[in-house]
Amino acid sequence: MPRDQIQNQTLEKKLRKYYNLTLDTNNDGIVTWDDFLAAVETIVPKEDAEKNSRLKILRKRLEQNFQKYFWDLCEVGDANKDGAIDLDEWLDVMNDIILHVRQNGSFPEWYEGLHKALFRANEFFDDRNILKDEFVVMMSTWEIEEEAAKKAYEYITESGKKKMDYNLFSEFMKQFFTNEEQGHVVNMGLDL
Repeated sequence: MPRDQIQNQTLEKKLRKYYNLTLDTNNDGIVTWDDFLAAVETIVPKEDAEKNSRLKILRKRLEQNFQKYFWDLCEVGDANKDGAIDLDEWLDVMNDIILHVRQNGSFPEWYEGLHKALFRANEFFDDRNILKDEFVVMMSTWEIEEEAAKKAYEYITESGKKKMDYNLFSEFMKQFFTNEEQGHVVNMGLDL
């Protein structure tokens, strides 16, 4: 499948790094349900969830949301039907997602659910808005460097003039996935 939306080297490099940092958590070259379970453990450790009923519910919801996203991802992108998503399959899926964002200004509905789950899974002082430090912590779970996350937050919130609610977070992710300018702060250093 030609990747007509991922022709730019900056964008492709960023997407490859994103896959390796956020999805292929055990670095075995494929994404399986085990990678998603590892991500859940990073966001809401099982040990913490066992001690706190609110965290237990949060972890269970996160597992359910991630499971839905994983199976949706396999349905859309698992070309060889092996129950895993390799980098090439994921880049093909991202090509379609980027095309959808560019044409419609939004993520496909099945993919939007992942971002909502990520947003809701984090412990925020204000449930509707993310503070800069909270954004940095959230990005650190994806192994994004602190300074890069701070700069990205400043950029998308226009130095704090805008509150980072879910809509602004979604806008940030759309810009992240479509930006082709090398060194742009929205890339959070993944293009370098």
